[in-house]
Amino acid sequence: MVGFILFVLYLVLGIMMAAYILPDKKPVVRLWAGGTLGIVSLMWSNIPFSFIFGFSVASHLCGLALTVLLTAGLYFYRCRRDGTRPAVRNGMLKRLFGDFSGGFSKEDGRMMLLILPFMIFGIICLMNHSFYSVNGDLYTGQCTYGDMNFHLGIITSLSEQGTFPPDYSICPGNQLDYYFLCDSVSSSLYLFGMGLRAAYVLPMAFGFLLVFMGFWFLANAMLKSFPKASVAFVLFFLNGGFGTFYFLDNLRKDPANFTQIFTEYYHTPTNYVNSQGGTTNICWTNSVVDMMLPQRATLFGWMLLFLVLYLLYNSVFEGKAEPKERHFIAAGVLAGLAPMIQTYTYFTIGLAAAAWLVYSCIRDRFSWKIIRSWLFFGIPALALSLPQLKIWIFGAVGGESFISVAFNAYNESDNWLWFWVKNVGIVFILLVPAFISASKKLKAMYSAGLLIFVVTELVKFQTFAYDNNKLYLMWYALSTVIVADFLVECYRKLEGVKGRAVVAVILLVFATNAALLTMGRELYSGFRPNSYCLYDAKAVKAAEFVLENTAPDSMFICYNNHNNAISCLTGRNIFVGAGTFLYSHDVGYTERQAALKRIFNDPAEFEKYKDEFGFDYAYVSEYERGNLDGGSFIEDYLKENYFLAYSESGINIYDLGRPAA
Repeated sequence: MVGFILFVLYLVLGIMMAAYILPDKKPVVRLWAGGTLGIVSLMWSNIPFSFIFGFSVASHLCGLALTVLLTAGLYFYRCRRDGTRPAVRNGMLKRLFGDFSGGFSKEDGRMMLLILPFMIFGIICLMNHSFYSVNGDLYTGQCTYGDMNFHLGIITSLSEQGTFPPDYSICPGNQLDYYFLCDSVSSSLYLFGMGLRAAYVLPMAFGFLLVFMGFWFLANAMLKSFPKASVAFVLFFLNGGFGTFYFLDNLRKDPANFTQIFTEYYHTPTNYVNSQGGTTNICWTNSVVDMMLPQRATLFGWMLLFLVLYLLYNSVFEGKAEPKERHFIAAGVLAGLAPMIQTYTYFTIGLAAAAWLVYSCIRDRFSWKIIRSWLFFGIPALALSLPQLKIWIFGAVGGESFISVAFNAYNESDNWLWFWVKNVGIVFILLVPAFISASKKLKAMYSAGLLIFVVTELVKFQTFAYDNNKLYLMWYALSTVIVADFLVECYRKLEGVKGRAVVAVILLVFATNAALLTMGRELYSGFRPNSYCLYDAKAVKAAEFVLENTAPDSMFICYNNHNNAISCLTGRNIFVGAGTFLYSHDVGYTERQAALKRIFNDPAEFEKYKDEFGFDYAYVSEYERGNLDGGSFIEDYLKENYFLAYSESGINIYDLGRPAA
């Protein structure tokens, strides 16, 4: 209950901040911006104090006090600027939260109706993918079977251990160089007593809503048209190319070639890299089920990104003098907070800002006024972000270069043009005519998209080129805006022509069928009996014992399976975790991974590594016996020499600090 109150309190404070930053915007825009500001504040407010008190209740209370003071400062500054008295009762709520007297317009209602089915889909997927219990076993769907374990490990270890800056609990001794604030928001709620599943789902549910609203408000600000913004919305969230045709191939001969979409692991029209016949190279991941649902950093990164782009767009293309400066400052502060929410969001903001900076300087002939405005953005963006990049992103660990030059690295095997046509589909095909027909303002806006695309084609931003899709999708987001403008204008020009509605429906089917099938598969994968067991009841029960009977910073020696119940459900340290998580972060884990089998088959090696790394417990289950037994598995040695602290359903936990009874 306390965790829920904390979450709501930050949302309220965020809405109060939005009343200062966007006083002239309609209520629904301020609610969206306020929700985003509230969650970002919850993520960030405790961080300065966590360096002093650790990730603890004390650091959070200090962070809450700081947020209240900053919000109060904005409130009193606004009252002073407007010449009003803060303490007047009449109109107090109006001064605190902005003017809601205008209510919500019909357009707001239509926007929410557009978002509603996407939100229903998102909530259902969150509920049937987020480790729900069936007879004690915890299940998930397809897209969260992998990544969710990594996020759970950060959530539980941060709140349980409280160490700050945090280490990898799956490779202790190495500072966590991942943008962990997307997980710490759940750690905070878990720390204040909220259940792990609720702490995982609640911020994400709000994140879904804020991302959907954010993209629509950004598109509507650019297009000034409900139909155009709605088309852009559908194209972005139902994104996919022509991947479905691979599954239609030889359908009469083998119906399973199509039904495998719903039965095989990652055989979908938006994520189908390899088939039995060779390389298909379909990797244009769907925005909702391949990005927002499994990748929390992308979800919260987009939540922040759309607000920053909205503020910058209004400042560069729409804003009046006074709110323009306020928007620049707010956008700069939020941009500066972006790296540890998602670094790709920070890169996207930087590229978009660079393009719009050049445009605005040329348009205004490099006037001091425009340069001054951009300094309001650039100074906080750099001042707040550089320490994060130094401490966590570039300075923590690393073997390979975090950023490298690599042209067309995302495309594994195809001709360059064909790769983009078959993956992006209708939107890519229409880009050139859409750009030619766009207004000067839209062309200037799209300069940000072009710069993002060009840079992402030339640079690989992480070990896996696949991760560049997080930048490509932001190029695509801006592409849907100009394509939506083009499509709606074409439709209007065909007024009176028979069959234009039929053509529009056919085009919509071609543009969205891959996404709809992929999303259908994901929804289906979350329900029993199609879902995937992450942790069986035996492991869950053992994890409960560990939570109740071991120190939060205990070190376990066990197998490095990706769904490791010790690291994910208890937040305890394990000697080494799954390479699939550590490799892309350039963490030096291979020596530890290679040693695992020796440790579990040679008592001398076990004792050597126990003394060197400080093992507190040995965890032995079917994973260890099935994957680490090299012919001389040491369980008999453990039984003879160490206290058996837990033994149930084939899982044994040995206390390495106590001799055998």
